[in-house]
Amino acid sequence: MTLVTLIVQILLTIPLTIILKYFDKKENRLINHLLIPTIYIIIISALIPVLKTNIFLIVVFEIFIRNFYVTNITSEETDINKSSFLIESLLSIVVSIFTYNYFISKVDTVIPNPEDVKGFIWFLIIIYLASLYNMSTKNKKSLVESKKKTLKSEKVIMQYAKFKNLYYEIIKSKNNTINNLTYAIMINEEYKNPTTYRKVKENINAILRREYSYGIMQTKSPYRVSDKDSIINAINGFEKTLKNTNLKEKDQIEKILNNYAEEDKINIMSIYTIITEFNKK
Repeated sequence: MTLVTLIVQILLTIPLTIILKYFDKKENRLINHLLIPTIYIIIISALIPVLKTNIFLIVVFEIFIRNFYVTNITSEETDINKSSFLIESLLSIVVSIFTYNYFISKVDTVIPNPEDVKGFIWFLIIIYLASLYNMSTKNKKSLVESKKKTLKSEKVIMQYAKFKNLYYEIIKSKNNTINNLTYAIMINEEYKNPTTYRKVKENINAILRREYSYGIMQTKSPYRVSDKDSIINAINGFEKTLKNTNLKEKDQIEKILNNYAEEDKINIMSIYTIITEFNKK
């Protein structure tokens, strides 16, 4: 190792110090201070092969110069204490010496030849193809979810049109929130208990004279109630609940749905939103 090589290596500590100073304020300080010097000497060895002899000395010089500069020239307070700095410095030197002994000094040049890179290129290709597959799977799932939402919206609107045609004469509260919410509850109940299934249960309970939820609005009653009567009873109950109140739309809905199960509330609100958005068109 010549004197010129040594001097050049000392000069090359300046860019390394600047780089490390920049990364001082970043996250993962310890990892940065261990890896960046090692990567730096590998790059220098690749670009200037004549300097690779004992090139780990760049890391050693840099640590001494940086420590001297910070403590004696700038008088700055370091972000870490002296013991931590010592441990960090020793680890950095150990990593750089290990890299030099087992990688840099063992080869004529650290720049890989095509044969060496071949396996790595295939690794990158596999990673890229895997990411493409993952992305396409996510996009497919997103399209499926979007399609499901569209189908749900279409189904809700079809049910809304059907019920509005059947019951528009009795669903005519002065409060439009009550009207839309009534349709939303009807549609939700129809999803949960389709008409044929509901009628069978209602007939059995009517014969047994049990108190049961009757009609399309599933209102509690000790005797059988028709779909129209259940709607009328429900609307009367909603209007009574909101009587003498001056609540906003959201608060009105919450007050009416107060006794409903949480899952029903979520489903009814979803249906209600679809109906109100449709009516705005």
